[in-house]
Amino acid sequence: MVRLLLFGGKGGVGKTTMAAATAVWLADSGLRTLLISSDPAHSTSDSLEANLGPKPTPVPGVPNLEGLELDPEMGASALMPMLSQAMGGATSGPLSAILGQDTVDGIKNEAETMDASDLMLPGMDEAMAFETILRHVENPRHDVVVFDTAPTGHTLRFLGLPEILDGWTDRILRLMRMTGGIRAMLMGGSREKEIRGEIERFQRRVRHVRRIMADDTVTTFSLVTIPERMAVSESIRAADALAEYQILVDRILVNRCTPNLDHPFLQSRRDIEQGYLAEIKDRYEGLSIHTVPLESSDIHGLDHLRRVGSHLLGAAEPTNPSSTELRIGTPMYFDVIRSEVREESDDGTTYTLHLPGADRSEMGLRGEDGVLYISLNGQEKSLNIGRDFDSNAVQAQFNGDLLSVHIPR
Repeated sequence: MVRLLLFGGKGGVGKTTMAAATAVWLADSGLRTLLISSDPAHSTSDSLEANLGPKPTPVPGVPNLEGLELDPEMGASALMPMLSQAMGGATSGPLSAILGQDTVDGIKNEAETMDASDLMLPGMDEAMAFETILRHVENPRHDVVVFDTAPTGHTLRFLGLPEILDGWTDRILRLMRMTGGIRAMLMGGSREKEIRGEIERFQRRVRHVRRIMADDTVTTFSLVTIPERMAVSESIRAADALAEYQILVDRILVNRCTPNLDHPFLQSRRDIEQGYLAEIKDRYEGLSIHTVPLESSDIHGLDHLRRVGSHLLGAAEPTNPSSTELRIGTPMYFDVIRSEVREESDDGTTYTLHLPGADRSEMGLRGEDGVLYISLNGQEKSLNIGRDFDSNAVQAQFNGDLLSVHIPR
């Protein structure tokens, strides 16, 4: 499973800059990195000076980095066909004979003109974002996924979504019955069961995302703030609220700290900021706290981002591609387990896969046309070996969360 690095905090404190700088640094170190943003203003594209879309897009100038900007409306639209069909009734047959075609057409047009956002509720857009992220976290195409989250309040709305969905499901089904009740009486209530089942599956998926976020072997949460009263107060509230969901903040990044220069105005400003820094350190003793100085210009483009990354994590040096477990960076560091490592030797090919939580009793192996297929947790992963091999001779062994697969020549 891919390492997930979340960057959260109050709006306007520099989350995008910190996330983008970290992603560029990780990619420069040789890790396959995906940077994801849920910001509809396309700030991540502006920061990288690249055009990102809803699919992973290579970032020019950073060979190991791809970027993606989420479109939550696109995700919400996936729910619309089922719900609009259920709420829209039918345009002919028994229903039109009873109500009249004009009435049925009116119901149908009302459903079809609903925007995807009409079916959204607080936290749903964030749920769509995290659902997309989870698909990438479960896909070992990358070693690290860096997520520039929406402001903390949005993240907290998402975390409370499973409980909100309990009441929302009933309201959606009541609306469906109001617009399609007669059709349901005539044709049966199976559609309502399908809708309820779909929503309940989504609810379980959201709870799974919440578990992943609380798993410190997979997820790291960096809280970004600035040394001002409102930002510090919100950061404290956010850290406490995240802890209620068993999501622990690993570090705090204090951005835009005034440098120590010999000027009365700047010294006065710096003295105030140092007081806020002391407050954060006292409250979160033992937590790593990193400061980022206020720059003389705005931060955008790869050169500026690399300078910020070097300040936080030190010089980016290529990692050993055959190393599975890594601790990289100083003074700030991240523990990363590569999702997939391939090694060639005279006697064959060896893959090491990071698969936390895998059900080992249900693992299956099969080979076809030079590709090894591994079945785990109801999913099948393919490894392109690039040559013919005897699948019966393949050796697979778990060591903790690491699966080692050896394919003899």
